[in-house]
Amino acid sequence: MSSETPFGLLVFARGSRTHDRAITPEARAAVARLRTREPSCRRYAADQLMQIYNEEWSEEDTLESPELARQLLAGSIEVHETGYAEVHFGDGGLLSGHSVGVRIHPDGTFQEAVVEG
Repeated sequence: MSSETPFGLLVFARGSRTHDRAITPEARAAVARLRTREPSCRRYAADQLMQIYNEEWSEEDTLESPELARQLLAGSIEVHETGYAEVHFGDGGLLSGHSVGVRIHPDGTFQEAVVEG
């Protein structure tokens, strides 16, 4: 991912799913696709979670989606053998220390954004 703050990268190559624990072409394609997707992952997470944040987590001020996206902190990226990926962000103090996960289908479309932990 192109980011000012580094992400940890985990690429799964489990022997039960790949020959010789090699990184699959699908995983390589997912990594290549994610290199430019940090901003869109942040926006997607913020758009999906803004209402939940404002209704359940905000003590005073509500946040609009762009501000919520700016608060998310780089975390980690998981890429699985099938090309499925998850991008994890720190909450920037907004969600009592819970992280935010963006789940991405092997074709690169967003599956969901969730509050984790």
